Amino acid sequence: MIGKKLISERYVTISQSREMFINSRRDYEEMPYELTCALDYLEKFAKLSAEEAEQLLKELRDLGLDERTSVKIVDLLPRDEEDLKVIFYKSDLPENAQEILNIVSKYIK
Repeated sequence: MIGKKLISERYVTISQSREMFINSRRDYEEMPYELTCALDYLEKFAKLSAEEAEQLLKELRDLGLDERTSVKIVDLLPRDEEDLKVIFYKSDLPENAQEILNIVSKYIK
């Protein structure tokens, strides 16, 4: 693998990914088919703006959730405990589950 080296890694929300793709669109005269399909997917499933997603992530992280779980909550925007259980399928719901849902409810349109 010449010239391919992983420099860093982090979780990003669908909304943040969409923003990155839109910004990288300027780098191409005509976007490749794969990137066009990926951007189409991101446009369909991004529920928040990148700024709203970032703010919600910050609020969830302040509750003590890890980055991976916070990103998944932002992407899915659970409406009730049943939806939240899908995200926490390998573990019990946190004690502050209702607080998580209250924060998320402010961002649901």
